Amino acid sequence: MQKADRVFGLLAAAVVALSGWVGGRPVEGELPPRARVVVRPLELPGSLRRAVLGRGDTLGDVLDRLGVPSDQIPAWAAATQRHLDVRSLPVGLVAEAVLDYHGTLTSVRLTPDWRATVVLEPGDAGVQARRETRPVDREMAVVRGSVTSSLFGAVDAAGEDEALAIQLAELFQWDIDFHREVQPGDTFALLVERVRSEGRIVAYGPIVGAEYINNGKRFVSVRYASAVSPPGYYDLKGRPLKKAFLRSPLRFSRVTSRFSMNRMHPVLGRRLPHYGVDYGAPAGTPVMATADGTVSFTGRKGGGGNTVEIRHAGGYVTAYLHLSRFAVRPGTRVEQGRVIGYVGSTGLSTGPHLDYRVTQGGRYVNPLMVGKEPSPPLPPSALPAFARWAERVLPMLLTPGRPTAEAEASLRAGSPVRFDT
Repeated sequence: MQKADRVFGLLAAAVVALSGWVGGRPVEGELPPRARVVVRPLELPGSLRRAVLGRGDTLGDVLDRLGVPSDQIPAWAAATQRHLDVRSLPVGLVAEAVLDYHGTLTSVRLTPDWRATVVLEPGDAGVQARRETRPVDREMAVVRGSVTSSLFGAVDAAGEDEALAIQLAELFQWDIDFHREVQPGDTFALLVERVRSEGRIVAYGPIVGAEYINNGKRFVSVRYASAVSPPGYYDLKGRPLKKAFLRSPLRFSRVTSRFSMNRMHPVLGRRLPHYGVDYGAPAGTPVMATADGTVSFTGRKGGGGNTVEIRHAGGYVTAYLHLSRFAVRPGTRVEQGRVIGYVGSTGLSTGPHLDYRVTQGGRYVNPLMVGKEPSPPLPPSALPAFARWAERVLPMLLTPGRPTAEAEASLRAGSPVRFDT
């Protein structure tokens, strides 16, 4: 016992000497008061659990996989609803649960996209939710490339995401048919804002200016807004790139059969008129309305199988045949580019494809020749300001990479449109 007391006394003396304090007062001794003992509570390791919202999942399914008790899921979902529409959560939503050492759920973080994270925490007053903006970096960049096989491949070779290829194709879709007119040797240049999160590109702003050279022909586009017109894309003469009809109802595919008055029918085996253009594409590919209009018919129609018909101004009617399923109903008002159905192989069809047809005044016309007329240009009063803006944007396309800080600041300060998403 005496030996134990002696050891304990030595340990106590050592603590006093190291701390330099007893009862809140300095201790006089051989060691100066240089340090004090800091007592911290023991932090036991917790754990992280992760789940991703899959196709057909609900928020309840995700919360259940994270370990939220089933009887508490409605309360957690109700808290989430204050910041997210739980009925239309995006597939791929990332959810993380933090659990303490005892396995008790302390928080859930829901990240639907790169913009923000919703944090849920249980408490005495119930589940509390808050929205935290995620830190991102924004930078202007000039992207240049050359096509060897496809536009997607060219954009990928330039180090960018396929979302930028889609945006570029949509920009020039009224002048270039990206299904059949893209050729090796085509070049492009564009100015766009890139959004980075944790070092990787997560989004792009609208393209500010772009150039595409297709088979030696130059197409130019500048994003601009005036006091009398919303943001839009214009050529060098101030004419909108958007025209009455899209060149194609599919973003990317291939033409497998053209408009003809004497084509061998692949199923019936005899020559018949083919009043449309066939686009080969995988089943389920979204089909877009090529112009603003009103849906006049959806249903099965003879050899055309599942068909959507849309009435447009000027006596035009467009028809989309062989669909697998519909995305609109009769009477629906649709805008150009809206998805109205999905590619299928219904009716007299040898495989998945879209038969796209156009009539005007009841007579069939070649869909590839429809809607090429340019829209009215900017008003004369807006043209001088537009020209000055185009002269600032287009020369920047000559130098790939990020513009200088001074050039970027000058561009942002004088911009007639927002760059960000």
